[in-house]
Amino acid sequence: MKWKVTLSDLNFDQGEQRAVDRVIRSKWLTMGETVQKLERNFARFVGAKHAVAVSSGTAALHLAMIALDLKPKDEVLVPSLSFVASSNAVLYVGAKPVFVDISSLNDLNLSPDDVEKKITSRTKAIIMVHYGGYLADVERIRKIARKHDLWVVEDSAHAIGASMNSHMAGTFGRIGCFSFFSNKNMATGEGGMLATNDDRLGRRLKLLRSHGMTSMTLIRHQGHVHSYDVVDLGYNYRMTEISAALGILQLKKLRDGNRKRKALTELYWSRLEGTSGLSLPFRDYPRGSAYHLLPIILDRGVNRKKFMQLLRERGIQTSIHYPPIHTFSYYRRTQKGRSVRLPLTEQVGRREVTLPLHPLLTKRDVMLVCDTVKKVLPRAKR
Repeated sequence: MKWKVTLSDLNFDQGEQRAVDRVIRSKWLTMGETVQKLERNFARFVGAKHAVAVSSGTAALHLAMIALDLKPKDEVLVPSLSFVASSNAVLYVGAKPVFVDISSLNDLNLSPDDVEKKITSRTKAIIMVHYGGYLADVERIRKIARKHDLWVVEDSAHAIGASMNSHMAGTFGRIGCFSFFSNKNMATGEGGMLATNDDRLGRRLKLLRSHGMTSMTLIRHQGHVHSYDVVDLGYNYRMTEISAALGILQLKKLRDGNRKRKALTELYWSRLEGTSGLSLPFRDYPRGSAYHLLPIILDRGVNRKKFMQLLRERGIQTSIHYPPIHTFSYYRRTQKGRSVRLPLTEQVGRREVTLPLHPLLTKRDVMLVCDTVKKVLPRAKR
């Protein structure tokens, strides 16, 4: 289908094309000097001692769980209102995800109150997801973690570039995990990054991403060493040079892109404020954001499926972020998802719609979306 307004778009130009061409001409395609450069630039950008490039945000979360030595029967608190990778990574190491409700219909991040209620003697970590790019209640969650001696892992897939008190998303916990998937603020197609200030964790994460090997192919190619040992059970989570080349340019565009996202978000809010039939989460939010998503919450009397179909017929692409993880068939079958009750998360799961937001949108695009939303809402009422 040809959309008038797409949900997301790639902020690419001739620069990205030339960067990829240079990699192809170099004939070095994986874990070379371009990846190393991206790691240095990324660490500098977020203010972390170590940045470890990997093949995806999911790989980053998996390695974080391994590096923290989580074991079967350990519990990890994680929001259900997230992409399924957040909790899948817990299952990968045999631990148990314990789902946490959100704070409110205005703050769709995990609730510190519910976090504290669900801590048991088996709880070892909290995965703090910054929903839609809006920073979670970092200070309260860190305080709870210190009180109960828990690790904090940040799922910052939505929040690259968001900051608070001069600290960037991904540096508030023990490990920060980022995704560079195609719809993210910084996009390389596939790809991800881990950030940490812990020297031991930084070294171990680098081993884990490449089969636990003590030296990489590039180092051996350069003649610095001639062999290697395998000292840990690692994985093939290496980043390609093509992804890294794209990432270097995307990182340079990130601040301007996030500023554009903020301006467009504020335009949405001003145009939709007071519209009967919906509410605007994160309006007047007290913490920083990367403005990754533009969520709205439909009133109970609005048929979401019909509303989205009416927008689709008019060429406007929308989505849902997210169906709650605990309601998925796999989780209901294997993780007692049927018995989990998260009232606010479940409401958002039934009523949330994501509107288009990306740096290539124009003000005219946003006004078209807002005018169309107002026009079709009365027709979508039950």
